[in-house]
Amino acid sequence: MKRAMAVAIAASLLGGLSAAPALAQNSSSAPVDISADEQETISSQCKTIFRGAVEVLQETSRLRAAKMTLYNQKKAKSGDGSGCGNVDRVEAEGEVFYVTPKQTVRGDRATYDYASNTIVVTGNVIAIQGQDVARGDRMVVNTKTNDVRMESTTKGAGKKNRVRAVVYPSTADDASKPKP
Repeated sequence: MKRAMAVAIAASLLGGLSAAPALAQNSSSAPVDISADEQETISSQCKTIFRGAVEVLQETSRLRAAKMTLYNQKKAKSGDGSGCGNVDRVEAEGEVFYVTPKQTVRGDRATYDYASNTIVVTGNVIAIQGQDVARGDRMVVNTKTNDVRMESTTKGAGKKNRVRAVVYPSTADDASKPKP
């Protein structure tokens, strides 16, 4: 699985909140440590499933979920008997948490799709960086452009679907502090 495991998991590590919540692909080449209660590889379907308190660690980033499934591209069988190529989609389910020293993203489900360079987090989405918080039901992020769309089915006063964000303005003190 050349690009498969490490890059797929690294790509699924949601990251990069800014003043308006955004997610970006984690591009680290650091090792990825995956632990779970069980792992199942179904070669005929080109997928690997991690179940039970799944935890993925890479450098200072942590992804936690009840279940994570990696889907590999199907290809013509090669000399080694493998008909599976690189990972093209990663799905995490069951109270998905992505945590770094600077941000936290929570949702019921997260999917990273390589072809569209898109991460979709759904179900009670909460994105936090510092004091800034954004909430909605669905967050779609393009990892190439870092464009973000937060959506919600929660009705506001005008009976429209509303997302909610609380963003604290930067202060002069913040500008003088060194950036990590």
